[in-house]
Amino acid sequence: MSAEQTPLSVREKVLAFVFFLVGTSLLVEIGFRAFGPDYYQFNNMFAEYTSNPRGYFDTLTEKDGQVLYGIKMNTAVGVGGRRGADMSGRPPERILGLGDSQAQGQGVRFEDTMYEQLSTSLSKSGIKTSVRNASVSGYDLNEIVSRYAYETSMGIQYDLVLYAMVLDDYGLDRSQIEGLDFIQYQPGYTFDPWRARSAAWNFVAHTAEQLALSKDTSGAYLDSFRGENLKQKTEQLTRLSRQVALDGGTLVVMVLPLLYDFENYPFGEIHQTLMQTATDNNIHMIDMLPVLKTEKAQDLWVHPTDHHPNERAHAMVAQALHRYIQDQGLSQTLKNR
Repeated sequence: MSAEQTPLSVREKVLAFVFFLVGTSLLVEIGFRAFGPDYYQFNNMFAEYTSNPRGYFDTLTEKDGQVLYGIKMNTAVGVGGRRGADMSGRPPERILGLGDSQAQGQGVRFEDTMYEQLSTSLSKSGIKTSVRNASVSGYDLNEIVSRYAYETSMGIQYDLVLYAMVLDDYGLDRSQIEGLDFIQYQPGYTFDPWRARSAAWNFVAHTAEQLALSKDTSGAYLDSFRGENLKQKTEQLTRLSRQVALDGGTLVVMVLPLLYDFENYPFGEIHQTLMQTATDNNIHMIDMLPVLKTEKAQDLWVHPTDHHPNERAHAMVAQALHRYIQDQGLSQTLKNR
């Protein structure tokens, strides 16, 4: 050190260190704001969204100065279900479509839903029939069985009964889950205001949230397809298949994957288990995981806050289902009517 240079005082060193920390923190914050994960302070339980990133939604309403977007749904099919605005001139409904909000089409226009797209493609191929979409948000296997009994209680017969199964249909212990369940946030979830203020803190919280998804939430799903519960639900599904056959129809089950990280998908075991039990019990089943994993999971979401399948995913499912119906010779029954 030259004689002309004066050593920094303690106060100057402290100030220099503080400026270094502040500058570094600002750079980190700027970096995460540019490249970090987004944080949406809105729950999608009512299928209303504060943004319209794909330009697909309609403007629904405005609350407290915030425009809300979404798709209005006509659910006048007995209790729940899904109908279009104009159902006149449709071919006869000889196919019954069952499922929960994914098959019902949360956040998707009626004409873009998997069952309606299947109706259209069948008609174009010369099979004049359509699908009655009796899917209801929140349904599990127990309610699917009850819904089939309700739909056929007046002696109505369906040539095909389609069941869009999701991975919580065998019963999911939601006491193990907090926040996001791979599809939407649980009731009672409280949004963190600091995640909206700080991109750096949002990154830390987002990482912790993903770890919880990978461990606790994945475990809850996997547990529902093991042991006695698997045995009971397999027997229940088999009874449904046999009842449909006794009524003169054929049950076809579609296993819909959770739209989550297809490159490291944690639920392959469930899909394999379901396909094996279907083979063992002579149940028609098609696994939609190979169909949908050709795309990035996030590209198939209705919205970043809502991981229900969007119109693109519905189209892929409908196309795969149509191919399966043809390949299995099930379309011949429809043609002969």
